[in-house]
Amino acid sequence: MDKKKMLLYVQAALCVLWAVLMAAAAVRIYSEGIAYQAQGHPEAWIYTREKAAAAIGRYLPLLLLAVITNIACAVTGARDGRQDEPAADPALINLYKKEREDAPAGAADPRRLRAARAAVLIIAVLFVIAGILNGSMEDMFIKAVNICSECIGLG
Repeated sequence: MDKKKMLLYVQAALCVLWAVLMAAAAVRIYSEGIAYQAQGHPEAWIYTREKAAAAIGRYLPLLLLAVITNIACAVTGARDGRQDEPAADPALINLYKKEREDAPAGAADPRRLRAARAAVLIIAVLFVIAGILNGSMEDMFIKAVNICSECIGLG
């Protein structure tokens, strides 16, 4: 087996293992928090920074190993060669060719479409910047915290 391909498998396994262990830690923290609340401490927080830091600290070496493998994959150029190949379905290719041939003469010019998309993107970025500058970002953050704290019951 190719060393680069093996590196990709190791990278994927480490990332999946990290995600599974962190999900298990979150479930463990939740179950311990619910048990603590049931013992007569209903005001106690379930998820705290200390508990999260302890859970992350426990698996930090695994995270560092996953980051190192990600960097190694980027440096060595390890990637799945098939990921950029288009699907070679003859029926789809024929349908695409037929649509291109049947397109009316006044069909949208790709350059005009690209220009319109770029204009919409620029306008969207300008509106986001304007919202940040007028303080809307802080308002949205406060609303999100209130929704998570009151409605959903996180924390």
